Amino acid sequence: MADLPFGFTLRVPESWYEFDVWRAGRTADLARLVDARVAATPELAPHRPVLLKVLREVAELAARHGAVFGAAMTDHVEDAGTVLATLMVLHTRGRSDPGGNTVEAIASGVVAVPRTPGTPAWRSVEIVELDAGRAVRVRGIETGELDTVVMQTLVPVPGGHGVLDVVLTSPHLSLAEPMLDLFDAISATLAWSDPQGE
Repeated sequence: MADLPFGFTLRVPESWYEFDVWRAGRTADLARLVDARVAATPELAPHRPVLLKVLREVAELAARHGAVFGAAMTDHVEDAGTVLATLMVLHTRGRSDPGGNTVEAIASGVVAVPRTPGTPAWRSVEIVELDAGRAVRVRGIETGELDTVVMQTLVPVPGGHGVLDVVLTSPHLSLAEPMLDLFDAISATLAWSDPQGE
């Protein structure tokens, strides 16, 4: 985040893997993360190849989207397999007209999709109050190549430095409500700092 005119912090549960998006694809950071987790929890050893594969895919996706921060949950649940979720934080310059970067303007540009029988897709749009300020919260289920539980929290950056987009996703539609509750709790921890992290 050294090239950004601001800093931020975001807390994720201890079981999640946090990674530097730039370093993840260029160093052995992800392997070291997995090896440290396996050392602390030896029963994960048989799942090491899958964990590393998933993290590499998440890091590659984050890099393609230009994310400035990434994290992933790959919790192994007995009788349920691996439960996945991802976090990407994106920074955009927003609209050239500062008036287009208010929460009201951002919210008006996102189309809500009501729940409809016969399709899992739906999307709600609301304005929420976070410690980091007012934000636009978009949540729902997006359909496509892979149906996904999605929550986006779009927050105007102080000082007119664009918009931060906290994107959380999971492919587990059967866990949509608990996932959305978890995503809400994570995005609520967003806080601003200066570029040095103070």
